Amino acid sequence: MKNKILSVNNIFKSYNSKSGEVIAIDGLSFDVYKGEFLSIIGSSGCGKSTILNILSGLDNDYEGTYTFKDNVNHSYMLQEDALFPWLSVLENTLIGLKIQKKCTKENIDYVKHLLAKYGLKDFMNTKINNLSGGMKQRVALIRTIATKPDLIFLDEPFSALDYQTRLKVSDDIYRIVKEEKITVIMVTHNISEAISVSDRVLVLSKRPSKVKNIYEINLSNKSTPINNRKAPEFQEYYDKLWKDIDE
Repeated sequence: MKNKILSVNNIFKSYNSKSGEVIAIDGLSFDVYKGEFLSIIGSSGCGKSTILNILSGLDNDYEGTYTFKDNVNHSYMLQEDALFPWLSVLENTLIGLKIQKKCTKENIDYVKHLLAKYGLKDFMNTKINNLSGGMKQRVALIRTIATKPDLIFLDEPFSALDYQTRLKVSDDIYRIVKEEKITVIMVTHNISEAISVSDRVLVLSKRPSKVKNIYEINLSNKSTPINNRKAPEFQEYYDKLWKDIDE
């Protein structure tokens, strides 16, 4: 039986423009389950990032409810890596712990363990500007999970990267969140990306946003995102999702 970690119930969001009230999200409801990778896709301007802002507590101007399972700790990795170039890799990854006043020796050792485990051991004292784009994204993710969240929100985490780097980083991030047993809600406009990393894909309608469809992604020999793109079912899922968004 699936273990529910988050329930979203009838979220409504509107804002005022020069022409009057604009309804951005209208009655959005869905559940998220422990350990899954859920992607949210939809046409441009349909409110994907707004949903993450609401669920992460950054936007409190909405109606409806969302409920986390007791004691769920969550963290948010923004679209831009927002790393501080004058700080080292290690110093950047410790920022969240410092803000939460949890920068204990145990937690610092945990972050060092993550950096070593995911290929950044020799770069702990390196300034951010000396890293590749892919390595910066790994640093940003490790900073996000340094506080040991049960759930993380990812907002277009690969959008600033070139195609080849996107593929490699998607493999990196997928491996990290699965090995660390972290639940993920990711917003993306890239259909192939969503299929390759996700257990389920939620398709939003055009504004005002509602849940149009939710697809269980069942691929043969499911493994890494790069290999998942080679699965025989991949194109079938792509066509269905494209049709949903295009309509």
